[in-house]
Amino acid sequence: MHALLVNRSGDPTVPLVTVGMPVHNAERDVAKAIESVLMQTLGNFELIVSDNASTDKTAEIVSRYMRDDPRLFYRRFDTNRGVAFNWNSAALGARGRYFKWLAGSDEMTPGLLAQCAEVLETRPDAVLAFGRTRWIDASGQPLLLCDQDFAVLSDRPAERFTQVARDMSINNQINAGLIRTAALRKTRLLGNYPSSDLVLMAELALQGKVILLPQELFRRRTGADVSTPQRSPLEVARHYNPGAARPRRFVSLRRQGARYAACLRAPLPAAERARALIAATGLLYAAWVRRQNRLRDWLLMLPTRLKA
Repeated sequence: MHALLVNRSGDPTVPLVTVGMPVHNAERDVAKAIESVLMQTLGNFELIVSDNASTDKTAEIVSRYMRDDPRLFYRRFDTNRGVAFNWNSAALGARGRYFKWLAGSDEMTPGLLAQCAEVLETRPDAVLAFGRTRWIDASGQPLLLCDQDFAVLSDRPAERFTQVARDMSINNQINAGLIRTAALRKTRLLGNYPSSDLVLMAELALQGKVILLPQELFRRRTGADVSTPQRSPLEVARHYNPGAARPRRFVSLRRQGARYAACLRAPLPAAERARALIAATGLLYAAWVRRQNRLRDWLLMLPTRLKA
């Protein structure tokens, strides 16, 4: 059944799915990532590897696979332009009706594309479909299933936006999910600042529902070399801007401004856009309250700290 999925464009040369794989010095894991794409039960895809100026054997490894499979495409930038630029570049060339990002350190189970595409084919109200994520270690050994993934099923765009912006911290959806390419192109993609992926997911939720399948479909590698929370603030800044001399400043304000811009840009009726803007303001207020509470707790504990 899955193998019968076709691209509705009517052009047999246009793939149903585009997988965009942004990489940088990924020689350790990129072969396994590519093989997880080639093993998909849905074969109607293209794979675009976007190489952010790798200096290791990434290009050599990708070239070996390209010789045997015409669905693979490779492009390399001469200088490191930062993670957001490379991830966006992987998406901008997509021809498929559906798009999936896959980091060069992660892997898909064989049924991911077919099962997620089937959902999007039958659920016009959905903008993204994804399955359960299992963490894997640096050597690829399975760890625990992630317990922080969630569906976003409200009929109200403003409620979906609020749920994602408020509750999402571990963003498996951006890697594990299959996204409608048309919806993705209505966004600004990833901003050049930390946590811009969370803003992007909230913006997509303004356009449609996010469906979580019960099956384990995605394997995400963890470790200091691939996990943003395990990097220092300066390392995070250099992840986005390789020439950064200090950590990024005013990130929270930039993120909030991007939320407002997303609400204004979304294809919504005026009343629903107003609800989304109010919801974004509520998120700003909630963040202010949390900061005030932390400051209060710190002041209450100050005498104890001074005595110690």
